[in-house]
Amino acid sequence: MLLKTLKGRHYLLLVFVPVLILLLWLKSFIHPVSLTGDTAQMPLYSILQSITSGNLIALNIIGYLILASLSLLIVRLNERYVFIRQRTDLPAFVFALIVTGTVSLYGMHPSLLASILLFFALERVFAIYHGAGTLAKAFDAGLFIGLASLAYLFAGVYLIWFWISLAFLGYFRFRECLAGLVGFLVPVFIMASWYFFNDDLSVLWQTLMALLNKIQVADYSLFQKVFWGILMILVILSSTFMTKVVEEKKISSRKYFSILFLFFLFAIASFFLFKGAGIELYFLALLPVTYIISHYFVLSRYSWMMEILFVIFVLSGILIHIFG
Repeated sequence: MLLKTLKGRHYLLLVFVPVLILLLWLKSFIHPVSLTGDTAQMPLYSILQSITSGNLIALNIIGYLILASLSLLIVRLNERYVFIRQRTDLPAFVFALIVTGTVSLYGMHPSLLASILLFFALERVFAIYHGAGTLAKAFDAGLFIGLASLAYLFAGVYLIWFWISLAFLGYFRFRECLAGLVGFLVPVFIMASWYFFNDDLSVLWQTLMALLNKIQVADYSLFQKVFWGILMILVILSSTFMTKVVEEKKISSRKYFSILFLFFLFAIASFFLFKGAGIELYFLALLPVTYIISHYFVLSRYSWMMEILFVIFVLSGILIHIFG
């Protein structure tokens, strides 16, 4: 059966997943569309636009490479910290279906660049738990969050996520909090200084205000809403399953999943708190969602109902590209 086969170790799957993402994201290369329009973007993403001369296909190639890299990195992260108590490549496959499942996000977006930077911040936060070099790791986490916020403004709220995560890990101490703050401020200070010396601070301020106050208007198909509904059901089932088995897990695994769930909540909260934040937050939320759903499919007791649920998830992830 499909689920029983995929939830094991299949190194060929790690080759297949980037190809699958490419096939499901093919529309972004055939009919490229700018996801940012004419709105000025944060400095780091503006630099990327300048390097590519604003060429949509070039930007989408970079976007695809980020997605392909993330599909492999999420497997590596689990192998390193084993919060899903089984060696499995299923998260890569689940990630491929989820990340391509919103048809209005076919293409490169600042939040996609921010997502891989926040992934590295997440990795450094996990590493703090081991207790060695905590200051350097806290600084690195803050640095990646700072860079992410220079790509996508609303990623800046993850500095608060970082401080709360330190509390979960038992390292909510002044020096780790300060190291993270300093790491966050370094790229922000460098970029602000560049704008200052070029007498462009007013331009930066206007960009910030435009992004904060941008009104998001979108219309989604019924099939798109159905796909999101299936994802929501899976997240609820997966979270419920997590609460039932959390006491059986190692302390480290409990902490890692708490941090992941908090990461997800910050993406959801940003959507409701900031007028300028829109559906692109999907690129941030999908990281924890991938792990939560993968944990459910890998470790829940196998049954024909689980198999049917997994098949529904896979089919909806493919059919959205036809009917979405």
